[in-house]
Amino acid sequence: MDILLKKLIGYVAVALISLSCMTTDAQASSVRSVHIPITSNGKIMQTDVPPIMVQNRILVPFRAIAQSTGATVHWDAATRFVTVQKNKKTIILQVQSATATINGQPVALDVSPFIHQGRTFVPIRFVSEALDANVQWTGKEVRISWNGLKRSSFSVYVNETKIGSGAMTDGVYTYIPLKQLLTAIDVNVDWIETDETMTVRLSRGQMTITAGKREVIVDDHEMITTLAPIRLNDEWYVSASWIMNIFGAQMSTSGANMFFTIPRTTFRSPMLPIEETTITAPQHVHTPAVAGERRLLISDNPELLTTESVPNRQATLAIDDVRERQQTIDHRVFGWHTNLLGQRASVAIVIDNRSPSNDLVVANGKGTFRTSPNSWGHYDVGLPIAEAVLRQSLTAVPTIKVKAGTSAVIQAFDVSNNQQLGFLYDFTVQQEGEMANYRIRTIVTSSLANFSTVSPTLAPLDSYATHPRGVWKGTTLSASLPAYTIGNEPVAYSISNGKTDHLLSVSHALSDPAQTVHNPGHYGFTYRVSIPIQNESGEMKTIRLRFSGRGGAYCGAVKINGVVHLIPPLRPITQSAYIDYTVFSPQDVLVLEFMHAGGAALPLGIEISTVR
Repeated sequence: MDILLKKLIGYVAVALISLSCMTTDAQASSVRSVHIPITSNGKIMQTDVPPIMVQNRILVPFRAIAQSTGATVHWDAATRFVTVQKNKKTIILQVQSATATINGQPVALDVSPFIHQGRTFVPIRFVSEALDANVQWTGKEVRISWNGLKRSSFSVYVNETKIGSGAMTDGVYTYIPLKQLLTAIDVNVDWIETDETMTVRLSRGQMTITAGKREVIVDDHEMITTLAPIRLNDEWYVSASWIMNIFGAQMSTSGANMFFTIPRTTFRSPMLPIEETTITAPQHVHTPAVAGERRLLISDNPELLTTESVPNRQATLAIDDVRERQQTIDHRVFGWHTNLLGQRASVAIVIDNRSPSNDLVVANGKGTFRTSPNSWGHYDVGLPIAEAVLRQSLTAVPTIKVKAGTSAVIQAFDVSNNQQLGFLYDFTVQQEGEMANYRIRTIVTSSLANFSTVSPTLAPLDSYATHPRGVWKGTTLSASLPAYTIGNEPVAYSISNGKTDHLLSVSHALSDPAQTVHNPGHYGFTYRVSIPIQNESGEMKTIRLRFSGRGGAYCGAVKINGVVHLIPPLRPITQSAYIDYTVFSPQDVLVLEFMHAGGAALPLGIEISTVR
């Protein structure tokens, strides 16, 4: 009997242990795994097993609560109690019990915690709301917003200016008051708020944020941040990582002080005003011609430098192979790339002297480059380059001597991960022999390798994002438009339309057609337009010039009779930038020179009308 009793006790013990690791039959029949994203202040909740749904309630492994909320969570295997503590609140739940306690007070549950597939699951809505969070089911995801912010000990400085009130914390992350941050960045900032969204207008562009969502729309481009903004009373709070992601800020701490440095582009030229107005349907320009003999090398494909597009983390991105019977050859190199290699990289313009006997000299060098660690690339990269070209304010580059059979770096750029790089450089290559024999390359490498050791084999083209790559002769297009008579109806023209003025095609390129992608947007080019003006009255009259993107978000710079203005990013069709011009004589000629500044640079509509 003793032996049989011991066996019986053993079987019962095993059965009880097994039951403790399983749902009941009724529960098991209603349990199903769900692949619904759960975000906590915009950050995806990570779980080692999927959440489950029971009786239309979502449950998660209890440890996910600790990871997403910063709460202290304890599991007592003997009693099968889960204890959650945060912000002076203690919540106790028991497996298969429909009653929980909050600070000792009993609360009924819609669904009991239980063990499923070796994990203890708890109801996410109950626990979150008990910790003072707002839980929202959107139909596609569960959003948990934690408004339980408390004063942080940090004092916050932005560009050496201390903001009015200190930072806040949810116990895990530090949050900064957004309105005070914006005011410290830009004295011209304003915003429009609703219950859930905030649209911010800065001198450098516009962005829209939504409480509890990680997505931020910056000048019509979506960015994903690590943590979502928090709306609390009349203030919006954003995390330090949010500020670094959106504004490209550099952050440092010292004691109880937190310092943000946010780069701001200072333009020397005025920004044209914008109106929510479309222009007259534009006509194509049929008379453009390439001016000049300067060779243009475009390095824009692959635009995104990834481990897929640059498998070895080093490659030649673009190449101009020169074999000419000339002693002096002018060059321009234009590049536009984003480093997504996961680490710091170097990009360089290199010259390889392949002559066995003749030395080379790289002279008259001048150029500019810009980097931006965020989506403000129009303002931080494109517009500054366009302005520098039209203002003729490129920075001089020292003369370089290149011995026969050697290579030299003309210019190199250090690019952090997730940074965008744009550059434009002009220079002249001089050599003594009759036959020029050299090549100009743009190169990327994330190693410490010598640039000259990087293989001249071109990186594969990105066929899905057909950004331009290749070599063309000339860096300026020139066209004359029909005369406009003051008092007539508005008339508009389309330049860089990729049709009638598409002179940077593969067939016109100097580079290998198989390695060339056309350049209909005229990146690296300036586009000069002459417009005769007839003023039959002879009296002082005013005309209005409007500029509107026709194929995508447009921005650029325009020089009007020698004065440079900037065209801010425009939504296609519905927005236009404008400037008024006064005519004093019976006849006048407007000379416009454009340089596109990234984005969808084609085409641009130009409208001429009379201000009545």
